Parts: sequence; structure tokens; C-alpha cells
Amino acid sequence: MKEHIQYHVTVRSCKAKPGIKVSKLSDLFDKDFTSRLASTLASFGPHDGICLRIDAVVCASNSLEPKITAKNDNSLPLGWLSVENNRSLTTTPSQVAILKSTSKDGFDKPRHKTVSGLRPSKSAAIAVATENSGSDSDADTGTRLRPSNVRIEPLVRQFHSDTRFPQRKKPTKDAAVPTLQPSSIDKFIAGIWRQVHSPVTLSVSFPDRRPEFSLGTGVSQAVFQAINALCRKHYDQSRSSRALEIVVQTYWVECYEARIASIRLECPNYTNAEARMAALKEACSTLMWHEKELRNRMAVWRGYKEIKDSGGWASLIFAGSGIYRVCKYRIGFDTGLMSRLRRIASSLEVAADTLHPSWRDLLRVISQNGACRYFGHPHEWVTLDTGPALPLKTTYPHLTLPNGFNYRFVNDCVIDHNVFGGDDPRRGQNVDPDICQLCKEQQTDDVISNHCSCFRPLFGGVRYPPPVQLYNTAGGKNNGVIARCEFDRGTAIAEFVGLVTKGIEGQDVMIGGSSERPYQVFQGQMGNFTRFINHSCRPNTQFQKFYWRGIERILVVSRGVSAGSEITVDYSDSYWGKLRKNCLCGETTCRFAHQADI
Repeated sequence: MKEHIQYHVTVRSCKAKPGIKVSKLSDLFDKDFTSRLASTLASFGPHDGICLRIDAVVCASNSLEPKITAKNDNSLPLGWLSVENNRSLTTTPSQVAILKSTSKDGFDKPRHKTVSGLRPSKSAAIAVATENSGSDSDADTGTRLRPSNVRIEPLVRQFHSDTRFPQRKKPTKDAAVPTLQPSSIDKFIAGIWRQVHSPVTLSVSFPDRRPEFSLGTGVSQAVFQAINALCRKHYDQSRSSRALEIVVQTYWVECYEARIASIRLECPNYTNAEARMAALKEACSTLMWHEKELRNRMAVWRGYKEIKDSGGWASLIFAGSGIYRVCKYRIGFDTGLMSRLRRIASSLEVAADTLHPSWRDLLRVISQNGACRYFGHPHEWVTLDTGPALPLKTTYPHLTLPNGFNYRFVNDCVIDHNVFGGDDPRRGQNVDPDICQLCKEQQTDDVISNHCSCFRPLFGGVRYPPPVQLYNTAGGKNNGVIARCEFDRGTAIAEFVGLVTKGIEGQDVMIGGSSERPYQVFQGQMGNFTRFINHSCRPNTQFQKFYWRGIERILVVSRGVSAGSEITVDYSDSYWGKLRKNCLCGETTCRFAHQADI
């Protein structure tokens, strides 16, 4: 049986206080309310303080007339309205706050908030009923809008792990901590690093091949793949053409300045302004541009030249489309852009030479191409802020090794077959190699059929070179790893790879597996850049285990790494407990600053 609330209005004598106008009741009830009220008041004699009493009664849907007696008055008094002065009384009976409407099952009835006659969308949250209701609290508005046996779950999937990856608290509106947004300079430099670490192919040869397919019979997978290849080819050509255009325009500014100097030598009586005007007219006659048009473009081209002079040709070629806006409005030119480009000039050249060995071919158009200065693996070079990068092996002169410091960079772990034979100790017992242990989705190395998106930058997706470099740190830590781009919280930066073995003592190893099947990952002679991640008592990354295709992987997961900061990780208390040297992280919360004195 459905239940409804009926309102009853009673006219009686009382003392009134100011409130809302009685005329607004016509909006709540019906249009004839005012006229019916006037006729009712006419039947009263002269009294002071004539008021309206408004009650609410809970009744069944089939009850046409409310039956309220003096003995059994179950009405809820809501308040009184003054009729004499056309003002309302504000009275809140205590029993109204105590009485609640409950259903037969004992749970509170849900109250729906209406906005302009429309109910809020149910797509904002998913209501999941719990088996046991353990809360009768109705302290805040959010609780009153839903029954206590309903739990609201957000649509956004949160990242959870068995290593208790820390989750940030949701900031409240009143106590929100302001966060610094990246400046235009930060965005511009980050764009350069992203372009350098992207798979774009810069070339000066543009083959003219027409597509050998037709869309008349539909788009099959083979045709769609051909379209994708065509799109990628012309994207690379467009990027190369744009880079060539910027190179030529930058070189034009240099030639323009040289031409002005030549005119001053040819015509000694010319002033500097007259020589510039003469060179400008010569350019306009060939370019077929108006003088004003050329001057406007020259302002942008001069910005290109300033960037090239500070950060080198690599900073100009890999700048992307945002360089036009930066140079047109000279964003950051007077607030530190050039000094930052000078500091990373050699680092950009290392990344460009090792990741894009043919990028210097674009400089052939101005006859300034040459051989690469840096070669090999991108992490075989240690970058410096004060000069050219150094080979990795030359930065460890203090190590007394027979053949010096030799380190081989590998992409995956190498199994020590002398110890494990043909078995892989990382393979989990009773672990389905096709199902992810976290999201329970299908795992496969094929990008098209893979459904697991836990760590797409490393597994089951398109892989880019990580935007990190080795650099020389300060404070006696020797080499470290610097992030050239931002890594959001929860992003996998890299896998900890090396030689999978066991039985090594007295050297740094990563312990993996279980107590029944333990193994060690040793990075003494082989591995990747994770070998050079330094310890910090307040790290911005952490190690986390993850099963991919049934194989246990040890990942370096970001806890929020900003661009330009050093990547650090906590080596754990058990690691430092066996050492007798001081920690050099420099944090105020350092736990092992006096470890050597113990």
C-alpha cells in the first residue's frame, strides 16, 4: 500500500512573529487558496493575531478524507502563519525532528532531491545495496539523501595493490591545498622532450606513392592498416617539412644579419638603419612580400634563432608546433627560458643523437649537417649541466675492476641457466598466464587483443623510450636518474631487469619470488637505467610486483614525479641494516644519516 503526505490548514487565534508572506502558499497548494482563505476569515469575529496552522498527515493512498480526532491526532505540526499582518511564524516543533518515516523492512525511505522538476542523473554514481546496514546516522545532507543500506561507488576505477600503494586523500573544498600549474616555459621544454622520445621519423626524402586500395568495397583490416601506415607516413613528412621550414627561416635571420654587415662594408656612408632597410628591400623583392609582412615574420624567426643559439639545433627541430606561439609572443624569453635551454642543450643532443640518429640530415638544406656526437644506447651517457655528456664508464674511476666498468643494457631479464636450467623462477604457481591478477582482464602481448590496462606503458601497449637520462648528481651520490617529463602517480616508469640468479651475497640484489621459490635480480654487469636510481628516505617512486603473462615482474611505479626531478626509491630498512655507511639523501626525515656510527 502506497503512503502519501496530506497537508491540513487550520485557522485559529495565536500570537504571530515575522516570516514569509501568506500569498506564497498559493504556489504550494492551488490558485483558489487565497479566495477560500478570505471566505474562511470572514466567518471569524474581531480577534487579535488570527493565524493559520499547517499540519502534515501520513495516510494511505486510498484514503480520500483524513480522519483525525482529538484523541488520535497523528498529524505533524509544521508551523503557523499570521493572517492579520500577512506574516508567518517560524516555529520548529521538537517532535518533527524526532519522527521519521520508515518502511516495513526497517530501513529509511530514500529521499530524492529534485532540481527544477528534474531528478539528478543516476549515472553520477552506482548504488550497491549491502547485506547489513550498520549506520543510522543522518548528520549531513549527503547522508540524508540516501538510505543507510546503500553504498555509493565511484565510476572511476582506483588503483589497488597488495603492497598497499598509498592513495591520496580527496581534498575538501574548504581545506584544498593550492597546486602549482606548470608555466609556459615548463610546457614548452616538456614538449621538446616528448618529441625527442616519440617514435617520429624525421627525413628529407618524401616518396610519392599513391594508395593501392579503394574504399568502395568496405574497409577490411588490411585496408585499415594500410590507411594507418599512410597517415603515419604523411605525419612524419609533415613534421619533417615543418622542421625544415624552421631551420631555413632561422638560417635566413643569420644571412640577413650577415648581409647588413656586407652592405655597411660596400657603402661606408650608410647608417645601420639604412643598411637594414636596403637588405630588407632586397628580401622583399625576391620573396614578393610587403615590408610589413616580412617584418612580422622576422619577429618570429628571430625567436627561432635565439632558441637555436641557446639550446642548439635539436631544441629547435624537436620543439613541435608550440614554438610559433612561444616566439610570436616571446613567452619566457625574459624570464629564464634561454638559461634553461642552455643547461639542457647537451642533454637534448644526447637524446636526439641516440634516439633519432638521422635528425642531422635535416641540416643538409643549409649545409650544416655533420656526424652524430653521441652514439649507442641513450643511457650510456651521463649528462652534465655545465658541459658535454660523459661516457658512463668514465664516471666510475674509483672502482678497481679488471676490465673497468662495463655495463650492458638489456630490455628484459636474463635467466641464469647455470642455476635454474631451462626453468624461469619468476613464473607464479597456480597463476593463469592469460588473466591479470589485478583487473582480471585478458593479457596478451598483442596490442589489439590485449584487454589489461594496468601498466600499458610497459605491457600490452605501444612502448616509447622512457623520458629519463643519467646525470651527475651533487652531494657525493655520483650518478642518478633524472625525469625529463612528468610521471603521474601510479604510472609504471620501468621494469627492474637484470640477471635472474640466486646465492649472491655482499652485493646489491633485488629479492623476488616466494620463500619456497626465491630468486635474485642482479644488475652488476647487465640491466637498465633502474640500476642507477638512488635511495631516498622520502622517495617519489616505489617497487611493486606485477604478474604479466604469468611471470612476476618488479616495477618502478611513480608516486608523483615532476619533470626535471631526480627519480628516487626507498631501498628498505633491511638493505640499510646490513650497511655501515651514511645515507646521503639529504631529507629532513632521513632515517640513516648516521648509519656508519652504529
